[in-house]
Amino acid sequence: KVLREFNADVVVGTGGYASFPALAAGHALKIPTCVHEANAMPGLTTRMAAAWADRVLVCFEESAKHYKHPEKVEAVGMPVRKEFIFTQKAAAREKLGLDSRPLIVSTFGSQGARMMNLAVADLLKLEQEDGLPYQHIHGVGSFGWEWFPDKLKELGVDATAFDIREYIYDMACVMRAADLVICRAGASTISELTALGVPALIVPSPYVTNNHQEKNARVLERAGGAVVLLEQDSSGQE
Repeated sequence: KVLREFNADVVVGTGGYASFPALAAGHALKIPTCVHEANAMPGLTTRMAAAWADRVLVCFEESAKHYKHPEKVEAVGMPVRKEFIFTQKAAAREKLGLDSRPLIVSTFGSQGARMMNLAVADLLKLEQEDGLPYQHIHGVGSFGWEWFPDKLKELGVDATAFDIREYIYDMACVMRAADLVICRAGASTISELTALGVPALIVPSPYVTNNHQEKNARVLERAGGAVVLLEQDSSGQE
């Protein structure tokens, strides 16, 4: 009913399960349909819709091999905000008030990840013991914001020597200024890293469906754009 009233020319789904009814309805009404898959490996919705969708859009060229009809697959990438394209590194560093030392940025999502926050706490201790050779901005996340400062005190880390935030709101500026980003491997993050061309140490979340974050990260690793370290192998030392 909605598609008829809207008189749609095309129906585009973005791979989530909520998009499937609209894609199916569009196909039934003989409206051209298109599904965009953000991850390297197709999810259930994309696999189902790809069987009859007119076009399948993917972020990675090598993803085509995972579809039964590769002739319908086109690599178009993932949209990112213009700030990730046009922000200059020198301007970003000046805006953040950085000195000449290299900048490490670490973040593991808006909620954070306890194990990774603990590893970063140990890393900050090592940086302090080594005379603070780096500047470090760390996004703790909402779940770690209350206990992380106490953990730093327990380790004898001077939190004022680092930029510790609950959430990094100016991500385009911060990532552009960075010399190394330590992060997860969500589809948006992967696209932002590739748009910026910044070196990355990626620790994929092991708590996602079909382990899609590691599969995303491995694509970037194979292209020479990142080093992948599994969470089970992570610590402040590595």
